[in-house]
Amino acid sequence: MLFNSYLFILLFFPLCLAGFYLAERRGKAALAKLWLLLFSFWFYGYANPYYLWLLLGSIGVNYGAFLLLLRLKGKKSAKAVLAAGICLNLGALFYFKYYDFFAENLNRLFGSQLALKQLLLPLGISYFTFQQIGFLADTYRGKTRRCAVLEYALFVAFFPRLVAGPIVTFEETVPQFEQIGRRRFSWEKLTKGLYLFTLGLGKKVLLADTFGAAVDFGYGNLSSLNGTDAVLVMLFYTIQLYFDFSGYCDMARGAGHMLGIDLPVNFGSPYKASNLVEFWKGWHITLNRFLLQNIYIPLGGNRKGRVRMYCNLVLVFLVSGLWHGAGWTFLFWGALHGVVYAGTRWVQGRIRIRQGAKAAKVAATFLFLNVSWVFFRAESLAQAGALFSRMVRGGFGLPSSGICDGFNLGEFWYPMKALGIASLPGSGMYLCAAFTLFALVILFACKNAGEMEERFSPKASNLVLTAGLFLWSLLSLSGVSSFLYFQF
Repeated sequence: MLFNSYLFILLFFPLCLAGFYLAERRGKAALAKLWLLLFSFWFYGYANPYYLWLLLGSIGVNYGAFLLLLRLKGKKSAKAVLAAGICLNLGALFYFKYYDFFAENLNRLFGSQLALKQLLLPLGISYFTFQQIGFLADTYRGKTRRCAVLEYALFVAFFPRLVAGPIVTFEETVPQFEQIGRRRFSWEKLTKGLYLFTLGLGKKVLLADTFGAAVDFGYGNLSSLNGTDAVLVMLFYTIQLYFDFSGYCDMARGAGHMLGIDLPVNFGSPYKASNLVEFWKGWHITLNRFLLQNIYIPLGGNRKGRVRMYCNLVLVFLVSGLWHGAGWTFLFWGALHGVVYAGTRWVQGRIRIRQGAKAAKVAATFLFLNVSWVFFRAESLAQAGALFSRMVRGGFGLPSSGICDGFNLGEFWYPMKALGIASLPGSGMYLCAAFTLFALVILFACKNAGEMEERFSPKASNLVLTAGLFLWSLLSLSGVSSFLYFQF
Protein backbone atom coordinates (compact mmCIF):
# COMPACT_ATOMS: atom_id res chain seq x y z
CA MET A 1 0.00 0.00 0.00
CA LEU A 2 1.22 3.48 -0.83
CA PHE A 3 1.03 6.58 1.33
CA ASN A 4 0.17 8.54 -1.81
CA SER A 5 -3.05 6.67 -2.60
CA TYR A 6 -6.73 7.27 -2.02
CA LEU A 7 -6.97 3.95 -0.21
CA PHE A 8 -4.41 4.97 2.40
CA ILE A 9 -5.49 8.59 2.83
CA LEU A 10 -9.28 8.19 2.73
CA LEU A 11 -9.81 4.74 4.26
CA PHE A 12 -6.83 2.96 5.80
CA PHE A 13 -5.30 5.72 7.90
CA PRO A 14 -8.55 7.30 9.17
CA LEU A 15 -9.75 3.85 10.29
CA CYS A 16 -6.38 3.16 11.90
CA LEU A 17 -6.37 6.49 13.77
CA ALA A 18 -9.99 6.22 14.93
CA GLY A 19 -9.72 2.66 16.23
CA PHE A 20 -6.33 3.24 17.82
CA TYR A 21 -7.33 6.33 19.80
CA LEU A 22 -10.72 4.89 20.71
CA ALA A 23 -9.05 1.86 22.27
CA GLU A 24 -6.36 3.96 23.96
CA ARG A 25 -8.87 6.45 25.39
CA ARG A 26 -10.84 3.60 26.96
CA GLY A 27 -7.67 2.33 28.63
CA LYS A 28 -7.38 -0.73 26.37
CA ALA A 29 -3.62 -0.49 25.83
CA ALA A 30 -3.20 -4.06 24.57
CA LEU A 31 -6.11 -3.62 22.15
CA ALA A 32 -4.66 -0.33 20.84
CA LYS A 33 -1.28 -1.99 20.20
CA LEU A 34 -2.93 -5.00 18.57
CA TRP A 35 -5.06 -2.70 16.40
CA LEU A 36 -1.92 -0.89 15.25
CA LEU A 37 -0.12 -4.17 14.57
CA LEU A 38 -3.00 -5.63 12.56
CA PHE A 39 -3.17 -2.48 10.45
CA SER A 40 0.57 -2.75 9.91
CA PHE A 41 0.11 -6.31 8.64
CA TRP A 42 -2.71 -5.13 6.37
CA PHE A 43 -0.47 -2.35 5.05
CA TYR A 44 2.35 -4.80 4.29
CA GLY A 45 0.27 -7.67 2.94
CA TYR A 46 -2.02 -5.57 0.75
CA ALA A 47 0.09 -5.91 -2.42
CA ASN A 48 1.11 -9.53 -1.89
CA PRO A 49 -0.32 -11.46 1.10
CA TYR A 50 2.18 -14.28 0.49
CA TYR A 51 5.06 -12.17 1.75
CA LEU A 52 3.23 -11.37 4.96
CA TRP A 53 4.20 -14.88 6.06
CA LEU A 54 7.84 -13.98 5.45
CA LEU A 55 7.49 -10.95 7.71
CA LEU A 56 5.74 -12.98 10.42
CA GLY A 57 8.37 -15.70 10.24
CA SER A 58 11.16 -13.14 10.44
CA ILE A 59 9.59 -11.55 13.52
CA GLY A 60 9.15 -14.93 15.22
CA VAL A 61 12.68 -16.19 14.56
CA ASN A 62 14.34 -12.94 15.59
CA TYR A 63 12.25 -12.56 18.74
CA GLY A 64 13.28 -16.08 19.74
CA ALA A 65 16.95 -15.22 19.11
CA PHE A 66 16.48 -12.03 21.14
CA LEU A 67 15.12 -13.93 24.15
CA LEU A 68 17.94 -16.46 23.89
CA LEU A 69 20.55 -13.69 23.81
CA LEU A 70 19.04 -12.16 26.95
CA ARG A 71 19.20 -15.53 28.70
CA LEU A 72 22.83 -16.10 27.63
CA LYS A 73 24.00 -12.57 28.47
CA GLY A 74 27.70 -12.59 29.34
CA LYS A 75 28.24 -16.19 28.22
CA LYS A 76 30.49 -17.25 25.34
CA SER A 77 27.62 -19.06 23.62
CA ALA A 78 25.84 -15.71 23.13
CA LYS A 79 28.21 -14.88 20.28
CA ALA A 80 27.22 -18.10 18.48
CA VAL A 81 23.54 -17.22 18.85
CA LEU A 82 24.21 -13.74 17.48
CA ALA A 83 26.13 -15.19 14.53
CA ALA A 84 23.33 -17.67 13.83
CA GLY A 85 20.70 -14.92 13.97
CA ILE A 86 22.67 -12.71 11.58
CA CYS A 87 23.22 -15.62 9.19
CA LEU A 88 19.51 -16.49 9.16
CA ASN A 89 18.58 -12.89 8.40
CA LEU A 90 21.19 -12.50 5.70
CA GLY A 91 20.29 -15.90 4.27
CA ALA A 92 16.68 -14.84 3.74
CA LEU A 93 17.80 -11.52 2.27
CA PHE A 94 20.25 -13.29 -0.06
CA TYR A 95 17.65 -15.79 -1.27
CA PHE A 96 14.99 -13.25 -2.15
CA LYS A 97 17.17 -10.35 -3.30
CA TYR A 98 20.56 -11.61 -4.47
CA TYR A 99 20.26 -15.25 -5.54
CA ASP A 100 19.47 -14.51 -9.18
CA PHE A 101 22.23 -11.89 -9.41
CA PHE A 102 24.90 -14.30 -8.19
CA ALA A 103 23.50 -17.28 -10.10
CA GLU A 104 23.40 -15.31 -13.34
CA ASN A 105 26.98 -14.14 -12.95
CA LEU A 106 28.23 -17.60 -11.97
CA ASN A 107 26.51 -19.06 -15.04
CA ARG A 108 28.17 -16.45 -17.22
CA LEU A 109 31.59 -16.90 -15.62
CA PHE A 110 31.78 -20.69 -15.33
CA GLY A 111 29.21 -21.85 -17.86
CA SER A 112 27.10 -23.45 -15.13
CA GLN A 113 23.36 -23.98 -15.41
CA LEU A 114 22.04 -22.65 -12.11
CA ALA A 115 18.30 -22.05 -12.44
CA LEU A 116 17.09 -18.51 -11.77
CA LYS A 117 14.29 -18.12 -9.21
CA GLN A 118 12.86 -14.86 -10.63
CA LEU A 119 11.30 -14.08 -7.26
CA LEU A 120 9.30 -10.93 -6.65
CA LEU A 121 11.31 -8.88 -4.15
CA PRO A 122 9.36 -8.58 -0.86
CA LEU A 123 8.73 -4.94 0.02
CA GLY A 124 11.02 -3.55 2.68
CA ILE A 125 13.01 -6.77 3.18
CA SER A 126 16.30 -4.87 3.26
CA TYR A 127 14.91 -2.53 5.92
CA PHE A 128 13.36 -5.00 8.33
CA THR A 129 16.31 -7.38 7.91
CA PHE A 130 18.94 -4.76 8.76
CA GLN A 131 16.79 -3.39 11.58
CA GLN A 132 16.52 -6.80 13.23
CA ILE A 133 20.22 -7.51 12.74
CA GLY A 134 20.93 -4.22 14.50
CA PHE A 135 18.49 -5.18 17.28
CA LEU A 136 20.23 -8.52 17.87
CA ALA A 137 23.63 -6.83 17.84
CA ASP A 138 22.44 -4.22 20.34
CA THR A 139 21.06 -7.00 22.55
CA TYR A 140 24.43 -8.75 22.48
CA ARG A 141 26.07 -5.44 23.47
CA GLY A 142 23.63 -4.99 26.35
CA LYS A 143 21.79 -2.02 24.83
CA THR A 144 18.30 -3.53 24.97
CA ARG A 145 16.11 -5.14 27.62
CA ARG A 146 13.27 -7.62 27.69
CA CYS A 147 10.11 -6.50 25.93
CA ALA A 148 6.83 -8.24 25.13
CA VAL A 149 6.32 -9.86 21.75
CA LEU A 150 3.64 -7.28 20.88
CA GLU A 151 6.07 -4.39 21.35
CA TYR A 152 8.77 -6.24 19.40
CA ALA A 153 6.38 -6.96 16.53
CA LEU A 154 5.47 -3.26 16.40
CA PHE A 155 9.17 -2.38 16.46
CA VAL A 156 9.61 -4.39 13.26
CA ALA A 157 6.25 -3.97 11.50
CA PHE A 158 5.09 -0.43 12.45
CA PHE A 159 3.67 0.51 9.06
CA PRO A 160 4.86 4.14 8.71
CA ARG A 161 8.48 2.99 8.54
CA LEU A 162 8.13 -0.68 7.52
CA VAL A 163 8.92 -0.64 3.80
CA ALA A 164 11.36 2.26 3.35
CA GLY A 165 12.66 3.29 6.74
CA PRO A 166 13.92 4.98 8.75
CA ILE A 167 15.90 2.14 10.36
CA VAL A 168 15.17 2.61 14.06
CA THR A 169 16.71 1.27 17.26
CA PHE A 170 15.20 -0.25 20.40
CA GLU A 171 15.53 2.88 22.52
CA GLU A 172 13.96 5.08 19.83
CA THR A 173 10.69 3.19 19.53
CA VAL A 174 10.01 0.33 21.97
CA PRO A 175 9.66 2.59 25.06
CA GLN A 176 7.12 4.66 23.09
CA PHE A 177 5.10 1.56 22.22
CA GLU A 178 5.15 0.57 25.88
CA GLN A 179 3.64 3.96 26.80
CA ILE A 180 0.56 3.42 24.64
CA GLY A 181 -2.43 3.65 26.97
CA ARG A 182 -0.51 5.62 29.62
CA ARG A 183 0.01 8.92 27.83
CA ARG A 184 -2.10 11.99 27.22
CA PHE A 185 -3.45 12.80 23.77
CA SER A 186 -1.63 15.70 22.10
CA TRP A 187 -3.41 17.91 19.58
CA GLU A 188 -0.09 19.62 18.86
CA LYS A 189 1.55 16.34 17.88
CA LEU A 190 -1.45 15.42 15.72
CA THR A 191 -1.42 18.75 13.84
CA LYS A 192 2.36 18.68 13.49
CA GLY A 193 2.10 15.17 12.08
CA LEU A 194 -0.54 16.23 9.56
CA TYR A 195 1.66 19.17 8.54
CA LEU A 196 4.72 16.96 8.08
CA PHE A 197 2.73 14.28 6.21
CA THR A 198 1.36 16.96 3.86
CA LEU A 199 4.83 18.34 3.16
CA GLY A 200 6.01 14.86 2.23
CA LEU A 201 2.94 14.19 0.11
CA GLY A 202 3.54 17.41 -1.81
CA LYS A 203 7.19 16.52 -2.33
CA LYS A 204 6.25 13.13 -3.74
CA VAL A 205 3.17 13.92 -5.81
CA LEU A 206 3.87 17.43 -7.07
CA LEU A 207 7.65 17.40 -7.42
CA ALA A 208 9.18 13.92 -7.49
CA ASP A 209 6.57 12.41 -9.83
CA THR A 210 6.68 15.44 -12.13
CA PHE A 211 10.45 15.23 -12.53
CA GLY A 212 10.16 11.46 -12.72
CA ALA A 213 8.07 11.69 -15.91
CA ALA A 214 10.96 13.45 -17.67
CA VAL A 215 13.48 10.96 -16.26
CA ASP A 216 11.45 7.97 -17.43
CA PHE A 217 11.12 9.48 -20.89
CA GLY A 218 14.84 10.13 -21.07
CA TYR A 219 15.94 6.64 -20.03
CA GLY A 220 13.34 5.13 -22.35
CA ASN A 221 14.55 7.14 -25.37
CA LEU A 222 18.30 7.48 -24.90
CA SER A 223 19.15 7.22 -28.57
CA SER A 224 17.00 10.24 -29.44
CA LEU A 225 18.31 12.59 -26.72
CA ASN A 226 20.49 15.55 -27.52
CA GLY A 227 23.21 16.69 -25.14
CA THR A 228 20.92 19.14 -23.33
CA ASP A 229 18.28 16.46 -22.83
CA ALA A 230 20.87 14.06 -21.38
CA VAL A 231 22.20 16.64 -18.91
CA LEU A 232 18.65 17.50 -17.84
CA VAL A 233 17.76 13.83 -17.36
CA MET A 234 20.78 13.47 -15.07
CA LEU A 235 19.83 16.61 -13.11
CA PHE A 236 16.15 15.71 -12.93
CA TYR A 237 16.85 12.29 -11.44
CA THR A 238 19.01 13.93 -8.77
CA ILE A 239 16.05 16.16 -7.92
CA GLN A 240 13.48 13.36 -8.20
CA LEU A 241 15.37 10.99 -5.91
CA TYR A 242 15.68 13.54 -3.12
CA PHE A 243 12.04 14.63 -3.17
CA ASP A 244 10.82 11.04 -3.54
CA PHE A 245 12.78 9.52 -0.67
CA SER A 246 12.75 12.48 1.69
CA GLY A 247 9.04 12.87 0.92
CA TYR A 248 8.43 9.27 2.01
CA CYS A 249 10.39 9.83 5.23
CA ASP A 250 8.42 13.00 5.96
CA MET A 251 5.15 11.12 5.47
CA ALA A 252 6.41 8.27 7.65
CA ARG A 253 7.34 10.65 10.46
CA GLY A 254 4.09 12.57 10.02
CA ALA A 255 1.98 9.41 10.24
CA GLY A 256 3.99 8.37 13.28
CA HIS A 257 3.39 11.74 14.96
CA MET A 258 -0.34 11.44 14.38
CA LEU A 259 -0.23 8.09 16.19
CA GLY A 260 1.85 9.60 18.99
CA ILE A 261 5.11 7.90 17.92
CA ASP A 262 8.25 9.91 17.13
CA LEU A 263 10.49 8.47 14.40
CA PRO A 264 14.05 9.76 13.88
CA VAL A 265 14.91 12.29 11.19
CA ASN A 266 16.35 10.55 8.13
CA PHE A 267 17.20 13.58 6.00
CA GLY A 268 18.86 16.93 6.52
CA SER A 269 19.82 19.18 3.62
CA PRO A 270 22.30 16.87 1.85
CA TYR A 271 22.65 18.83 -1.40
CA LYS A 272 23.92 21.86 0.54
CA ALA A 273 27.00 19.81 1.48
CA SER A 274 30.41 21.13 0.45
CA ASN A 275 31.96 17.63 0.35
CA LEU A 276 30.89 14.00 0.34
CA VAL A 277 31.50 13.53 4.08
CA GLU A 278 28.98 16.30 4.81
CA PHE A 279 26.57 14.84 2.27
CA TRP A 280 26.40 11.48 4.06
CA LYS A 281 25.63 13.21 7.34
CA GLY A 282 22.37 14.41 5.80
CA TRP A 283 21.33 11.59 3.43
CA HIS A 284 19.63 8.42 4.71
CA ILE A 285 20.96 9.15 8.18
CA THR A 286 19.66 6.01 9.90
CA LEU A 287 21.18 3.64 7.32
CA ASN A 288 24.56 5.34 7.74
CA ARG A 289 24.25 4.97 11.51
CA PHE A 290 23.53 1.25 11.11
CA LEU A 291 26.54 0.74 8.82
CA LEU A 292 28.77 2.71 11.19
CA GLN A 293 27.74 0.75 14.29
CA ASN A 294 27.49 -2.72 12.78
CA ILE A 295 30.12 -2.83 10.04
CA TYR A 296 32.62 0.05 10.24
CA ILE A 297 33.29 -0.09 14.00
CA PRO A 298 33.41 -3.94 14.23
CA LEU A 299 35.93 -3.91 11.36
CA GLY A 300 38.17 -1.69 13.45
CA GLY A 301 36.94 1.73 12.37
CA ASN A 302 39.80 4.19 12.62
CA ARG A 303 41.53 2.35 15.47
CA LYS A 304 43.93 0.30 13.36
CA GLY A 305 45.71 2.90 11.28
CA ARG A 306 44.77 5.15 8.40
CA VAL A 307 45.19 2.59 5.62
CA ARG A 308 42.86 0.16 7.41
CA MET A 309 40.40 2.99 8.04
CA TYR A 310 40.24 3.91 4.35
CA CYS A 311 39.76 0.24 3.39
CA ASN A 312 36.98 -0.05 5.97
CA LEU A 313 35.26 3.03 4.55
CA VAL A 314 35.35 1.66 1.00
CA LEU A 315 34.04 -1.70 2.21
CA VAL A 316 31.15 -0.02 4.04
CA PHE A 317 30.13 1.79 0.88
CA LEU A 318 30.35 -1.43 -1.14
CA VAL A 319 27.96 -3.00 1.36
CA SER A 320 25.73 0.07 1.06
CA GLY A 321 25.73 -0.26 -2.72
CA LEU A 322 24.88 -3.96 -2.58
CA TRP A 323 22.18 -3.28 0.05
CA HIS A 324 20.50 -0.87 -2.34
CA GLY A 325 20.28 -3.34 -5.17
CA ALA A 326 21.54 -6.60 -6.68
CA GLY A 327 23.40 -5.25 -9.69
CA TRP A 328 26.77 -4.07 -10.92
CA THR A 329 25.47 -0.52 -11.18
CA PHE A 330 24.86 -0.41 -7.42
CA LEU A 331 28.23 -1.95 -6.66
CA PHE A 332 29.93 0.58 -8.91
CA TRP A 333 27.97 3.40 -7.27
CA GLY A 334 29.04 2.16 -3.83
CA ALA A 335 32.67 1.81 -4.88
CA LEU A 336 32.66 5.28 -6.43
CA HIS A 337 31.26 6.86 -3.27
CA GLY A 338 33.61 4.82 -1.10
CA VAL A 339 36.74 5.89 -2.96
CA VAL A 340 35.72 9.56 -3.07
CA TYR A 341 34.62 9.51 0.57
CA ALA A 342 37.92 7.94 1.68
CA GLY A 343 39.80 10.42 -0.52
CA THR A 344 37.92 13.30 1.09
CA ARG A 345 38.84 12.02 4.55
CA TRP A 346 42.47 11.73 3.46
CA VAL A 347 42.50 15.30 2.16
CA GLN A 348 40.85 16.57 5.34
CA GLY A 349 43.48 14.84 7.45
CA ARG A 350 46.49 15.93 5.40
CA ILE A 351 45.73 19.25 3.78
CA ARG A 352 44.40 22.38 5.39
CA ILE A 353 41.46 23.38 3.21
CA ARG A 354 40.71 27.06 2.78
CA GLN A 355 37.35 28.07 4.24
CA GLY A 356 36.39 30.34 1.37
CA ALA A 357 34.71 29.51 -1.93
CA LYS A 358 32.04 27.38 -0.27
CA ALA A 359 29.69 27.86 -3.22
CA ALA A 360 32.26 26.30 -5.55
CA LYS A 361 32.69 23.30 -3.22
CA VAL A 362 28.93 22.82 -2.98
CA ALA A 363 28.66 23.01 -6.78
CA ALA A 364 31.49 20.48 -7.24
CA THR A 365 29.91 18.08 -4.74
CA PHE A 366 26.51 18.46 -6.37
CA LEU A 367 28.05 17.74 -9.78
CA PHE A 368 29.67 14.57 -8.46
CA LEU A 369 26.34 13.46 -6.96
CA ASN A 370 24.58 14.06 -10.27
CA VAL A 371 27.12 11.85 -12.06
CA SER A 372 27.02 9.11 -9.42
CA TRP A 373 23.19 8.96 -9.34
CA VAL A 374 23.28 7.99 -13.04
CA PHE A 375 24.67 4.58 -12.00
CA PHE A 376 22.03 4.40 -9.27
CA ARG A 377 19.22 4.87 -11.81
CA ALA A 378 20.55 3.09 -14.88
CA GLU A 379 19.53 -0.52 -15.46
CA SER A 380 23.08 -1.43 -16.52
CA LEU A 381 26.56 0.06 -16.79
CA ALA A 382 26.03 0.13 -20.55
CA GLN A 383 22.89 2.26 -20.17
CA ALA A 384 24.76 4.65 -17.86
CA GLY A 385 27.52 4.90 -20.44
CA ALA A 386 24.94 5.57 -23.15
CA LEU A 387 23.55 8.55 -21.22
CA PHE A 388 27.02 10.01 -20.72
CA SER A 389 27.71 9.43 -24.40
CA ARG A 390 24.63 11.43 -25.38
CA MET A 391 25.86 14.30 -23.20
CA VAL A 392 29.11 14.43 -25.15
CA ARG A 393 28.02 13.43 -28.65
CA GLY A 394 24.36 14.40 -28.77
CA GLY A 395 24.94 18.05 -29.61
CA PHE A 396 23.36 20.85 -27.64
CA GLY A 397 20.12 22.60 -28.39
CA LEU A 398 16.73 23.25 -26.88
CA PRO A 399 15.22 20.50 -24.70
CA SER A 400 12.95 18.11 -26.57
CA SER A 401 9.19 18.14 -26.07
CA GLY A 402 9.34 14.68 -24.47
CA ILE A 403 11.47 16.07 -21.65
CA CYS A 404 9.26 19.13 -21.10
CA ASP A 405 5.77 17.70 -21.60
CA GLY A 406 5.55 16.13 -18.15
CA PHE A 407 5.86 19.56 -16.53
CA ASN A 408 2.90 21.04 -18.41
CA LEU A 409 0.38 20.19 -15.73
CA GLY A 410 -3.21 21.17 -16.34
CA GLU A 411 -3.49 23.43 -13.29
CA PHE A 412 -0.79 25.63 -14.83
CA TRP A 413 -1.17 25.03 -18.55
CA TYR A 414 -4.83 25.99 -18.85
CA PRO A 415 -4.34 29.37 -17.11
CA MET A 416 -1.36 29.94 -19.42
CA LYS A 417 -3.63 29.28 -22.42
CA ALA A 418 -6.31 31.59 -21.07
CA LEU A 419 -3.73 34.37 -20.62
CA GLY A 420 -2.22 33.78 -24.06
CA ILE A 421 1.15 32.76 -22.64
CA ALA A 422 0.91 29.27 -24.16
CA SER A 423 1.04 30.77 -27.67
CA LEU A 424 4.39 32.51 -27.08
CA PRO A 425 7.56 31.05 -28.65
CA GLY A 426 9.07 28.27 -26.56
CA SER A 427 6.12 28.22 -24.17
CA GLY A 428 6.36 24.44 -23.88
CA MET A 429 9.58 24.90 -21.90
CA TYR A 430 8.35 27.59 -19.48
CA LEU A 431 6.96 25.25 -16.85
CA CYS A 432 9.96 22.93 -17.12
CA ALA A 433 12.24 25.87 -16.35
CA ALA A 434 9.97 27.11 -13.55
CA PHE A 435 9.77 23.71 -11.85
CA THR A 436 13.54 23.25 -12.09
CA LEU A 437 14.28 26.68 -10.64
CA PHE A 438 11.72 26.17 -7.87
CA ALA A 439 13.17 22.77 -6.94
CA LEU A 440 16.73 24.10 -6.85
CA VAL A 441 15.68 27.00 -4.62
CA ILE A 442 14.10 24.51 -2.19
CA LEU A 443 17.20 22.30 -2.24
CA PHE A 444 19.78 25.05 -1.75
CA ALA A 445 18.04 28.02 -0.12
CA CYS A 446 15.16 26.74 2.01
CA LYS A 447 14.93 24.97 5.34
CA ASN A 448 14.42 21.22 5.26
CA ALA A 449 11.31 19.49 6.59
CA GLY A 450 12.88 18.73 9.96
CA GLU A 451 13.72 22.39 10.49
CA MET A 452 10.25 23.46 9.35
CA GLU A 453 8.68 20.95 11.73
CA GLU A 454 10.59 22.44 14.67
CA ARG A 455 9.23 25.90 13.87
CA PHE A 456 5.69 24.72 13.21
CA SER A 457 2.85 25.97 15.38
CA PRO A 458 -0.87 25.19 14.89
CA LYS A 459 -2.04 28.65 13.83
CA ALA A 460 -4.54 29.79 11.20
CA SER A 461 -1.99 30.58 8.46
CA ASN A 462 -0.35 27.15 8.77
CA LEU A 463 -3.78 25.52 8.74
CA VAL A 464 -4.71 27.24 5.47
CA LEU A 465 -1.38 26.44 3.80
CA THR A 466 -1.47 22.81 4.95
CA ALA A 467 -5.08 22.36 3.81
CA GLY A 468 -4.33 23.92 0.42
CA LEU A 469 -1.25 21.77 -0.20
CA PHE A 470 -3.07 18.65 1.00
CA LEU A 471 -6.03 19.27 -1.31
CA TRP A 472 -3.79 20.03 -4.29
CA SER A 473 -1.78 16.86 -3.69
CA LEU A 474 -4.93 14.79 -3.20
CA LEU A 475 -6.38 16.00 -6.50
CA SER A 476 -3.09 15.09 -8.23
CA LEU A 477 -3.14 11.43 -7.17
CA SER A 478 -4.48 10.21 -10.52
CA GLY A 479 -0.91 9.47 -11.54
CA VAL A 480 -0.03 7.45 -8.42
CA SER A 481 3.46 5.93 -8.50
CA SER A 482 5.43 3.83 -6.05
CA PHE A 483 8.38 5.19 -4.12
CA LEU A 484 11.83 4.65 -5.59
CA TYR A 485 13.18 3.15 -2.36
CA PHE A 486 10.44 0.49 -2.30
CA GLN A 487 12.67 -1.57 -4.62
CA PHE A 488 15.45 -1.68 -2.06
